[in-house]
Amino acid sequence: MKNAPEPGRGCAFFDVDGTLISIKSMFSFLDFLVEALEIEESTRDYRRQLQQMIADQAPREAINRFYYRLYTGLEVDLVAQLGQQWYRQVRSREGLFYPRMLEELRRHQRQGLRTVLVSGSFAAILQPLADELGIDDLIAAPLEIQAGRYTGQLTGLPTIGQGKAEGMRTYLRAHPAVTAQCYAYGDDVSDLPMLESVGFPVTVNPDATLRGISQHRRWPIIAAA
Repeated sequence: MKNAPEPGRGCAFFDVDGTLISIKSMFSFLDFLVEALEIEESTRDYRRQLQQMIADQAPREAINRFYYRLYTGLEVDLVAQLGQQWYRQVRSREGLFYPRMLEELRRHQRQGLRTVLVSGSFAAILQPLADELGIDDLIAAPLEIQAGRYTGQLTGLPTIGQGKAEGMRTYLRAHPAVTAQCYAYGDDVSDLPMLESVGFPVTVNPDATLRGISQHRRWPIIAAA
């Protein structure tokens, strides 16, 4: 019988929006995309529906799936180019990163841990950030691609809630590590499944619900904002 792969170096998993950065990357990029492609008028109904879903507090997974409908038919290479342009724009502003969280990230990199971004955003807008910070890998929205274009659909669960935990499990099968020795950082109660998947969960600027859970379970809380 073939032996199971030996665990490698540990991992530090980071949520992105509200944990590492101070903006909502998907929505910031949406504004940039609409302006860059000059599609304000044609996307008016879409944006109205999206805003209504947010106002109605629809499940974040449903909002995430709806968000990616806008990308139907867009060329992957074009969106990647726009992602780079968007990142240069937001990076030029003050306060994009939480300095305290950059310290945490650098500490884990010095320790030799694999650093992984876990986000409902997609690779086109996460990759520039990952490249700058020396991030090892992304666990991002699994957008379906056909003939070099986005279909507007996901190939699996949104990388939110249980989708984050499932993405981490899949990742750890390919990059074995002892989960009890891994770290995870998140700011929202929807990050709970991700945080529960590791031995060292840390909450960052947590919402009220997650703060209460963190205090009850004696998880470290970082006030990074």
